[in-house]
Amino acid sequence: MSRAAMLRAVLLVGSGIIPCFCNDVQAPLYVEAFQPYPGYVGSLSGVAGTFQLGQDGAHAQTLFFDLAKADPKCDNPTNVVGVANGCGIHIHEGTSCEDAGDHYWSSSFTVDDPWAPVRYMVPSSGANTTGGRKVRVVTGTSLGDMVGRAVVVHDSAGSRIACGLLKRSAFTSGKQLAVSNFTKYPAYEGDLVVAGVVSIDLIGTGAEASQVLTFNLTGIDPTCGATSISGVANACGIHVHVGGQCGNADTIGGHYYDQEAIASDPWTPITYTVTGGEASGVTIKVVTGVTSEDVAGRTVIVHDASGARIACGAIPDPRSQSVVTSASSVTFAFLPLLFALGMTLLR
Repeated sequence: MSRAAMLRAVLLVGSGIIPCFCNDVQAPLYVEAFQPYPGYVGSLSGVAGTFQLGQDGAHAQTLFFDLAKADPKCDNPTNVVGVANGCGIHIHEGTSCEDAGDHYWSSSFTVDDPWAPVRYMVPSSGANTTGGRKVRVVTGTSLGDMVGRAVVVHDSAGSRIACGLLKRSAFTSGKQLAVSNFTKYPAYEGDLVVAGVVSIDLIGTGAEASQVLTFNLTGIDPTCGATSISGVANACGIHVHVGGQCGNADTIGGHYYDQEAIASDPWTPITYTVTGGEASGVTIKVVTGVTSEDVAGRTVIVHDASGARIACGAIPDPRSQSVVTSASSVTFAFLPLLFALGMTLLR
């Protein structure tokens, strides 16, 4: 049996809100705060901002970052042509900023340094950096390998100016939802038949409440990852939608989030990449301002490379299922353990 088949056998067991005993091992990573790089005494010591790390397939990570007070000379790619690490933002092998070491990746998986082309760009207005949404880096490693390592920011000369350590996000226990059954989207007449599992975990509360999708899918659009989707709305997307009836397109609606608390659609950058006929990954935190109870009973929609909706999975609402009465009496309480085993098989 292939690893993919083993994974599906492990995952396709059931669904619902379930206590999360061990699934934090697959939670996205983040930098809590940046600090001046040890020994740096220049004018760029105030670098601040956010950095999140997700997983895209078995061997690649996705970077989402937004930096303030970075090097204003990083406003034009031509300024750093031929400059090693110029305007770079990279994960290093060290687990402290005092000893960050070199770039971190598996040299047995890929010889060439995958971090070399990864840069940030500061707009001429001096605003926060742009181009930091879903930067995919094929390192040959997993999220678990990245925990605790140093994220280093460089200036236009390639010098190290700021550093922060990667921490693992904490899922809220007992709030995981899982979708294990997908059907063709109403009126979709294409040949793609999506199957697999998507789990939805909760991080945070209030306006900071966020969802994290962990997924393993087959039958998705094989061109996702092989063709440019820049500027194509919803292309290769996997999102939570408002409605809860997969059989009625009129009720499914748009992306689900608290539109009064969240200014822009947080689902826009959430996409999948197909490798070997499958798509798997762990998203970053999608800050929606809604809880697992709010998400339950809605739908997960999968899009193809044109942005069209190709598949729908109903998110179970345990409040309407008698088999789930409380977090302490969940019939399927063993599912998180199986999910973690499945993700181990995927690696």
